[in-house]
Amino acid sequence: MASVVARRNKAGEVTSYQVKWRLGVAASAEWQTERFGDEVSAEVFRQAVNDCGQQWPPGWVKGRGYVDQTVSDDDLRYRFDNWARECIANRTGASKKYKADCIRELETYFFPTFGTCDVRSAEHFSKATVSRWVLEMAETKIWRGSTHKVMSPKTLKNLHGLLSSILREAVIAEPPLRARNPCELTSLPRTDDDGVDDDDGEDIEFLEPEEVAGIVACLPQPKDRIFVRLAYATGMRWGEIIALARKHARHPKPGRYELRVARAWKRGPKGEGFYLGAPKTKAGRRTVEISAAVWNELLDLGLAGVEGSNLLFTGPSGGRMVYSTFYERWVRAVAEAKEKGLLPDWKAPTFHDLRHSHAAALISDGHSLTYVQRRLGHESIKTTSDTYGHLRATAHEAAPATIDQALGLGGAAVEDIPEHVPVRDPGRSLYVAHVGGRMIGFWEASHAEELAQRWAHERGGAVHVERMTCDWWIRTTGGQTGADNGLRRVRSEVPGRAYIWEAGPAVYAADGSEVVADPQAGELRGGWVWEFEDAYTQEPAHSSAEWRRGPAAETEARAWGPDAEAVRAAFASARANALRICSLHPDRAAQGRESAV
Repeated sequence: MASVVARRNKAGEVTSYQVKWRLGVAASAEWQTERFGDEVSAEVFRQAVNDCGQQWPPGWVKGRGYVDQTVSDDDLRYRFDNWARECIANRTGASKKYKADCIRELETYFFPTFGTCDVRSAEHFSKATVSRWVLEMAETKIWRGSTHKVMSPKTLKNLHGLLSSILREAVIAEPPLRARNPCELTSLPRTDDDGVDDDDGEDIEFLEPEEVAGIVACLPQPKDRIFVRLAYATGMRWGEIIALARKHARHPKPGRYELRVARAWKRGPKGEGFYLGAPKTKAGRRTVEISAAVWNELLDLGLAGVEGSNLLFTGPSGGRMVYSTFYERWVRAVAEAKEKGLLPDWKAPTFHDLRHSHAAALISDGHSLTYVQRRLGHESIKTTSDTYGHLRATAHEAAPATIDQALGLGGAAVEDIPEHVPVRDPGRSLYVAHVGGRMIGFWEASHAEELAQRWAHERGGAVHVERMTCDWWIRTTGGQTGADNGLRRVRSEVPGRAYIWEAGPAVYAADGSEVVADPQAGELRGGWVWEFEDAYTQEPAHSSAEWRRGPAAETEARAWGPDAEAVRAAFASARANALRICSLHPDRAAQGRESAV
């Protein structure tokens, strides 16, 4: 008999109800399931399954419900899920990523409620139905990093705006499909009211100059110190700074130094990785003046030896600088600054707060909002005013001097930082996620649990999380107390991932003939890869052509990377290289001797 099972999250909260039964009653039959948002609907469906002899009720489509097969093409077109997809696809001036993000939000927050509704219906879409959806969303919990919390009013406002834009298309259609847009009649929660809990991660954290200097002093790598100083000195966004090339750093005349913001790294749609595109807004294309002291910092970085189109800041492999790996170092520096009393305990700044703090330094020195708007690249003065208009000008030194002071330039020198700073007290505990035969250490239990849950869902197999003392971690991982104690590998956040495409292996015998082991080996296949796995890369594509050891004297070619087209090209190149070297296989001589015998 079918049964209803309440599904709970790790906090013990009921998130949905699942109806579960064996198809046709037989003990060996496959399990069938269907999920519902409320218990009443689940009970009604359970009874329908029992009435049908443990079969799917006629006309029911898994995940969609009862579908009327007699509906017209027009009725299907004006069903909300189809209409919404069409509206998003037809939007002009929108990037592929924006459209993909819209579709993902529609599938997550709208289709479960409105998916089969008719956009023409005043009953399906009314002030009452939209208001009930708003109330439901206001109590919905979402994941923000490793935290599960109630959706913020700002997020709800954005979702409501997406729904409103889709229904507005029905109002202005020719001929009109609706008389009015019910979203215009709906009141939303205040965006400045997140309840009594002020630790929501959305507030701007303004840093004082000496606090920025304190964080900089706790960054052990000189390159990171220069990077953070430049961010505070210019107010640039993350994607803008890491896209700077040598040609963007200019010295047009004596005493004048500037950086040209002409592009930014952007994330493409799912599976397409990152690409260099235009800045966030049209006004984002701008020239930012910097002081001579900041220019000298760039010279210390090696500016003079960088070629025109090469990036100023790169990752370990020379490509795009990855945010997640830098952020681990940022979090450690912030924590150390707090331990040393250089930063108040109640402040939890993000890297983006350097941009806000730059604006605050300028405004406090008396610079106009218009000047700040142009320097930050805001499209509208309203954005600048809404974000920073509450800051009052006070009697401080000139803004460039203030910024130089924070950077430790032109004034008292910043104390030299040792190359190694102990990461954590070995007496403390950490949390280890055992996944895929690996041990991944985290300072926070929630991060270890999130990795384990994702791995189990995507890869399967046995996973678990255990608490471990730092001393035991050091011994387990082969670290040495005092020097490199192994704690540098303990993570402060969930590792990043990339969607990696793979082709191959293509296998060739020593005579150049192809050994067909898997007819699908030449087809692209993709999947999510964690940054601690060997296949993880931020480069568009990698390839290899290498000999397989053994009497068969075979040579294999393979390619992988986040850019599908680049992987195809790399695989073709790898196959050509494999054919070129297969006759040189070192085990071919042994193969010849065996044939002679």
